[in-house]
This record gives sequence, C-alpha cells and structure tokens, in this order.
Amino acid sequence: MMEKAKGLTSSRRDFLKASGLALLGSAAAAGAFGAVPTASAYAEGDAAAAAPAEAGIANFETDMYSDVFPTGVRYIPVIDAPTDMDRQGKVAFELREIGEDEITRTEETDVLVAGCGITGVCAALSASDDGTTQVLCLEKMSEGRGMFEGMGVTGDAAYYRVPIDPIKLWADRSPEAADWLQAKFDEGDGQITEGFKINNENAHHFDVPQTEVTFTSPQWSEQTIKNAGGAGIYIVKDLANTLSKRANAEVRYRSAVVKLEREEGGRVTGAICKDVDGYFRVNVKNGVVLATGGFDANPAMLKAWCRPEDIANAASWCPNYGTTGDGQLMGLAVGGQMDPLPAAVMNFDFGSPESFYSSNLGITGLVAGGLMINEEGRRFASESLPFQARSNAITAQRQYGENCWRVASSAQVPAPAVLEALEPFKEKGWAFEADSLEELAGMMEVAADTLVAEVARFNGFVDNKLDEDFNRPMEKAVKIEGEKYYAIKHQSSILATVSGLVVDYECRVLDYDNEVIPGLYAAGGASGGFFHTNYPRHIFGPSIGRCVTFGFVSGQSAAQGV
Repeated sequence: MMEKAKGLTSSRRDFLKASGLALLGSAAAAGAFGAVPTASAYAEGDAAAAAPAEAGIANFETDMYSDVFPTGVRYIPVIDAPTDMDRQGKVAFELREIGEDEITRTEETDVLVAGCGITGVCAALSASDDGTTQVLCLEKMSEGRGMFEGMGVTGDAAYYRVPIDPIKLWADRSPEAADWLQAKFDEGDGQITEGFKINNENAHHFDVPQTEVTFTSPQWSEQTIKNAGGAGIYIVKDLANTLSKRANAEVRYRSAVVKLEREEGGRVTGAICKDVDGYFRVNVKNGVVLATGGFDANPAMLKAWCRPEDIANAASWCPNYGTTGDGQLMGLAVGGQMDPLPAAVMNFDFGSPESFYSSNLGITGLVAGGLMINEEGRRFASESLPFQARSNAITAQRQYGENCWRVASSAQVPAPAVLEALEPFKEKGWAFEADSLEELAGMMEVAADTLVAEVARFNGFVDNKLDEDFNRPMEKAVKIEGEKYYAIKHQSSILATVSGLVVDYECRVLDYDNEVIPGLYAAGGASGGFFHTNYPRHIFGPSIGRCVTFGFVSGQSAAQGV
C-alpha cells in the first residue's frame, strides 16, 4: 500500500552529502548485487549474500546497477549529487543463484505476467481473451495501481534517437487498443466509459494537437473525475476484477517474480517467484511479460541511472512503492537491452520539499498564478511552459533548483479558502506572506532590489501584453500587486521513470545485437525505445497510451508465442 513520502532531515541529508552514498536501505540494496545482502519484497532477514556478477566492468559508486548489464559498460563522469527522493520500495529482483533446495514447488502456465498495474492487467486480459490460454499474473504489492490523467494515442519518433518500432506500434495500434479497453470496461462492473476531449490547440505555445481520451463512471465522485490520476486505482481494480473472473486466468497479490530463467542462448522458459510460502518456479510455455513499471521507488537506482539534475532536489508525486526496477533488472540479467542512459524521467514542477502541490491541497491556483523566481530573486522561465519544461528550468538553477519560488500577490488569490489552505505550508517554512515585496525578499533570502525590479518588469509586460523575456502568452496575465505578497517553495518532482528494455513491434525484448530474446516481452514503464531524454509533456497522455497499447499487444504476442 502507498505510504506518505517524507523528506530527508537536514542531518541525514548532510550525511549523504558527506559520504557520497545513495539511499541504500535494506530494499535499496537491490536484490543480490555484490556482497550486499539480498533484499526482496517478502524476506528481510533470510537472504544469503550474493555471488559477484561478471558482466559489468564499470566502477559505478553502486556497482550493483552496472554489474547487471549483460555487456561491458563504461563510466561517464557526472556530478555526484545526493537525491532527496525518499521513496524506497522493496526490490523483488535477485541476481544471485537461487538454489534448487530453496524452491518449494513448481507451477505451469502458458503466459506469466509480472505486475498487475495498468500495463500488466491489460497484458493479462489480452493474453486470456481467447478463453484457452492459461495466464498467471503476479503482483508483488497488495494491489495493482495506475495513474490516469487521460490517454494519448499519438506521438513522434524523437528524431530517431529511439527505435522506430515502438513509436510505430503506438501510432498503428493505439486506436485499436482504446477500443479494446472500452470492451474490457463493458465486460467489467465499474461502468467506466471512455470519452474524447479536444483541448486548446496551441496549449503551452506548442502548435500540436491537444486531444485526450478521458474516463468517467457514475460510481466515481466528482473529485475523482477531476483530480489528475484520481481514477487510476479504480480503473485497474475494475480490470483486475474482470481478469479474476476468467476461468483461464489467475491474479495473485503479494507474489513477486524475482528472477527469469533462460535456456543457454535460447528461450526464456519461466521464472523463479516468491510469495509468503517461499520461492517457487513457474514454467512457461509461451512467454513472460514484464510489466513492472519504472524504478522511481528505488533511490539508489535513480542515482546510478539518471542525471543528477533530475533527482537531486526532486520530490515524489503520487508515490507508488512498487516501481523499483524489477523488470529492467530481470531483463538485463538474461541478456536484454536497456535504453541508453541516463534514463528519461517524467518530471513536473509544483514540487514541495517533500511531495507535490496537488489540486486537493487547495493552493495550486495561487502557486500557478505566481512568477517563477530563483535564488537570486530573478524570474527565469515562462510560467506557461508545460510541466516538464518548467521542471527542467527549475533544475537548471543553482543547486538544482533547491531555492526556487513562485511569487504572487493578493491579485492572484482566487478565493479566501486558498489563504486558509496556505497556513500549513507557512508553518513548515515552505511559504511566506508579507506586506511588501521588500519584506518578502527578506524572508526568501534574495536581493530585495532585484525582486522588486523583476516584478516591476513583469507588470510592464502585462500592460504591454508582451513578455519580452520569455514570450509567455499575456492575454490572461495579472499584475503582481496588492495588499499582500506571497512566496511558495517551487521545486521539481518526479512521477515516474520512462526508460526500460528495448522492444520490437510485437513487444519482444531485444538483446544488444538487436536480436529477439524468445519468450520474453516487456510493456509499459518496463519497456523502452519510446522516450529519449525527456517526457514530452506538451503531447497529452503518451505514457498511459503506451501502457495500454503495449499491454494489449504484448499479451496478444505472448499468447500466440510470436
């Protein structure tokens, strides 16, 4: 289940800076790398020390995340910045050899799906649609989860910095996947229906189509429908309920896939898994689908594989503790190809020092209305940029945006209730209220004359309807002026990582010679070849669109043994 993410205390952060260590908790020690004791989702004191891995040659600070690569890797120097991410999930993957004497039983199935989030449940449903293929879906957490703001069904090929197959697959089959998903909703009990919404054609100053597939149900509250991501858990629950009713399918929770098994140079024949009764083997006739999501709940892996600016002062948005990179690591361990590193993350602004200023907190109107101000008291970006672009602008500031703000005034307060909602943040020292900009600058510890000049310059842009600094659309802009002035801490945040195992048009995992690994498939956040460097937030919903489409296709491919 989800727990509240907490920020690091100053003393702990100072320790991390001094020692140069990532957050290596018992689960962050990532299965069985090096001499680190194995950590899994279920056994926290009974694991043996690992045998050293052989493939990786780089000397990363955390060798565990280079040793798993099936090919030689090299070290590229990056700034060794600690991360504020304090969202540590329990890692199921194990690299060590698991002895036959540890395996308590053996099971047989046609298709094994690792993970029952939105990708995994779609893969399991798709694989079992024929009514005859036996499907076993294992989820290490107590329930599957999924984030749904909407679903996108279009994209671009990132100038061939990613393989063409995954992009083409999305473009070709996402409409079919959307229709298929509605058919699964019709089969379920949740009364969920898809809709279609056309947004501002020039949203965020990007001249691209702004359309989305939306979701609603008479069983949901108005808050669930309006809150970004709020419907995700209900969607996954409904799909999993439909899956559980099928005679040829089974879904189990608190059951983890920990290690793939592959014939020498041949097929993936199944996996070693673990539940409360211990390790068990699942022999698979047709294929294994990896649908375990990203690795945003594994701070050590984030540090090893991501740019420091993406993680140094980033908090968690809607933390999911199940996404610890199990699929990526399992695929690499049997020869799979990983996206080029550093990994791409789905990053947003509106981050607080601990979490995210979500809409239900009641202050987003004030935050959104303010100017983006850095540690020097200067405005540094257009406030109309997409979330991800604003996040990148924040992390480009000194100390990766640790001291960035949104500065607003009484003119940006949409309702008195916002000021009441602001009080807890003032008590934490994340927000300030002052009678003047000079007083506010003192609280922010920025140069008062600089802040006053920046606000005056922006107010002039409002008068002239032209932002000469960052070309922000000014039609609806309001001056920073009034009886009160406000500053709210404004940092970056991470929802997910979006790099994974490279797949072809059928979602088959490729090795480093671009050859198919028979019997192994990957989809959603565990798959790669789709995003390069960044998540394109000016295009709506490519992440969920990929999860549903690739889940649908990987299930079909695995069932058919393609």
